[in-house]
Parts: sequence; C-alpha cells; structure tokens
Amino acid sequence: MKSYDEFLPYVLLDCPGVSDDAAIGALASAAIEFCEKSLILQRDADPMNIKAGVTDYDLDSPLSGHLVHKVMKAWCGMTRLTPVAPDDMDDPSHYNPAASPTPQDGQPTHFTQKDERTISLWKTPGADAAKALTMRVALKPSRAATSVDDVLFEDWVDVISAGAKASLMIIPNKPFCSPQMAAFNQGAFVAGINKAMIKANKGHTRANLSVRMRSI
Repeated sequence: MKSYDEFLPYVLLDCPGVSDDAAIGALASAAIEFCEKSLILQRDADPMNIKAGVTDYDLDSPLSGHLVHKVMKAWCGMTRLTPVAPDDMDDPSHYNPAASPTPQDGQPTHFTQKDERTISLWKTPGADAAKALTMRVALKPSRAATSVDDVLFEDWVDVISAGAKASLMIIPNKPFCSPQMAAFNQGAFVAGINKAMIKANKGHTRANLSVRMRSI
C-alpha cells in the first residue's frame, strides 16, 4: 500500500503554496475518479456463501481501504451469471420474494447491483452452498483511505497527479491558479484514464482488442 504522502511531490512542485491537506484531498478525488472510470484496479473477491431464500449479499472489498465499485464477472458454482441492469429486471420477486405467487427459488442465473455495496442474485438460491459465489470485482479507494494499492502509484502516479493538479489549478485567487495548465493536466488525466481502460480490458495478454476511445 502507498500513502498519499508519497504522491505529494508530484503535485507540490507544480502547485506552489498549496497545503498538503488540500493536495491530498485532490489526490484522493482523482484516484477515486480514475478507478471508477478506468476499472483498472481489479481483484478476485473472497468466495461467498449463499443462503436459501436470500437474494441480496453485501459486497466486501478484498483490499483494505477500498470499496467494490463494480462486479465485473460472477459465478454461482460453475454457472456464469448474466449481468442485468436494475432497470431491466422486470420480475418483482427480485425485489420482493413475496410478490411471486409461486416459489422462484432455484439455481441463480443472473445478477445485478442495486447499489455499490450489494450484489443481488436471480433466481433466489434454493439451497445453502458454501463458497459458491465467485466474483471478479473492480475496486476504488474509499473516501477515508489514507493509502492506496501499490499499482496506483507504481503505474499511474503521473495520471492521478495530473487529475489532482487539474482540480487545484482552477481554484481562483491562488498562487497556483492557471486555467491553461489546468486544461493541460485535465487532458493528461483523461488520456491516462483511456489508456488504463484499454489495459483493464486487455489485461496483460497480447490478444488484439478494439476499444473506441470516449470523452470523459
């Protein structure tokens, strides 16, 4: 784990007069946004037990000081679960099991995220199963975190620092205020996010992958 203090030299040099607290706050916001948009920080979640009749399960991060931002893939036993957006889930029993006139318990085939802290299975599990729920998840630092995963520093310190500097340099009436440099750093931040998106999708393989760049 790397403390935000270790990121400070990459910001303070270009933002003379900024306090350490302000710089760390900007770094934290940039790190969170970077992880949310790029999905670069992915880990295997600890296998979870499922319970008969229970649809919703709390998402616990496998990394201290981080939160689960998105479930990338999920399996129940050996069955790959199909992701469904909450708005596309038409069965009311997904939200209220009592709404179904007939039992819906069985082998889960789909999952959705009602929020960033919960994964919901459908169909509702029909039996208890130990360590049956397997997930690959994308993480982000929590707002209270004082340190982040090493990879965010080792591979992406310049990108996250650019995001922090972009937000600091638009603060008016400060010695480090510079709209021109804020725009430059914002461009570097967006380019870094796009680069990380490609790496997150492709991983460390050499397979070809077509990704359409998008504005952020």
